[in-house]
Amino acid sequence: MITYEIPEILKKHEPIIKKTFRYSNEIHFKREETKPWESKLGGCPYLKNIKDYPMDEAGEPMLFLAQINLADLEKLDELPERGLLQFYVANDDMFGLDSPVLVRYIEDYEENEEHLLKKNPYENEEYEGNLPFSHSGKMYFKTREMPMSSSLDLFRETFKNELSEAEYEKLSDDCYSSNSRVGGYPYFVQNDYLGFDDDDFLLLQLDIDDECGIMFGDAGNCVFSIPKDALRNRDFSQVVYDWQCC
Repeated sequence: MITYEIPEILKKHEPIIKKTFRYSNEIHFKREETKPWESKLGGCPYLKNIKDYPMDEAGEPMLFLAQINLADLEKLDELPERGLLQFYVANDDMFGLDSPVLVRYIEDYEENEEHLLKKNPYENEEYEGNLPFSHSGKMYFKTREMPMSSSLDLFRETFKNELSEAEYEKLSDDCYSSNSRVGGYPYFVQNDYLGFDDDDFLLLQLDIDDECGIMFGDAGNCVFSIPKDALRNRDFSQVVYDWQCC
């Protein structure tokens, strides 16, 4: 597990910093073939029938961004222990920014490839051209203990009046929460338009990655978050989505 060591300059503020700690599962990508039920970036989602593939408001097949097999994750008690989470956005040149998104939870799944689709039925040159990555791949996870992200409005509310200017700058630099992850805190390239706070859970962040060529716009990333009470009720219609770039 990756742990956060509080710098000496901030030791006297250890209690307030530790109070913000969350666990995340940091994602690393490899360009590998995946089985239908595995954690993956792009490719073919877990599907039994082509009719199950979701369409956007324009009647176009949605872009399949990622699938998380929840059994791969650790120390994220808010999530179900098993099942699959699939992430879809509208198929347009803005990666579905202004359109409804779909996060599909599949609680029970089978591991029999004979009964499942092996290739994304809508993957063609036009579809691939609208994806925010150049290669699909398999996801690998590593647990991380992380303090609050300095890109959040909540970070400023929590620390601005508690720390000196030098201390605040040091903690801000340490809490630059980029990289792809499930759980923990998001990183917003520009502003925290989602107003992410203590009652929210980070379902997925996809950030710049060389292995699979992830890039939202100009050096950007995307965030899917959900209120914790909606997550407890397995109400994924409450997911909010944003992507930002430089």
